[in-house]
Amino acid sequence: MQMSRQDYSMLKQKIIMNNKYIVVALTFIAGIVLVQLVSKGQPNSLTSENDNYLINNAKSDFIRIGNLIARLPDNWTAVKPSSSMRLMEFHVGENNTDASMAVFKNIGGTIDDNLERWAGQFGYKLLDEDVKLTNEVINGIDFHIISILGTYTNTMAFSRNATNPKDNYRLLGAIANTSDGLYYFKMTGPNAIINNEVEEFSYFIQSLKYDNIG
Repeated sequence: MQMSRQDYSMLKQKIIMNNKYIVVALTFIAGIVLVQLVSKGQPNSLTSENDNYLINNAKSDFIRIGNLIARLPDNWTAVKPSSSMRLMEFHVGENNTDASMAVFKNIGGTIDDNLERWAGQFGYKLLDEDVKLTNEVINGIDFHIISILGTYTNTMAFSRNATNPKDNYRLLGAIANTSDGLYYFKMTGPNAIINNEVEEFSYFIQSLKYDNIG
């Protein structure tokens, strides 16, 4: 049976169309396979972003102090140090400037020398029973921790008003003995404020970890 020219033309068009459909189908399948290969073993983008957010959010209240890292209590605010001797300074408590935490590093003297000086600012000797001393190892760091309540005279202050004796004041302090020297943490203020910050002070000291960056 002989095929007419018209029948031959229609058959040719059908073959071309079928080939196009096959090419489109193969291209679609190849695209799916390629996507699977590329995404195999890769993290889901949404999950990755959420994980990063959680990590960043979890570390957002950490602060670096020299070669130490600490978790900062929510109601403490970093401020410009009031003296060049201070490595860092924080206002403690809600909306007040009467109580502060000062951080020093390698300010001279032994641990006992500085603890004795702090006790002397309240008119005590280091071994007096009103001076509460403990020694703890926290996160591999040796700490000497001190608590004193009484009349406070800041013998290191530069202004006359700052050196006036202050009744019913409290000091919470800690000295960290690290491989790159001594770090001093000295919180002072009215006992009404400091007494509410005892847990935050402990929280802060317990969080300190050594992280040497050179």
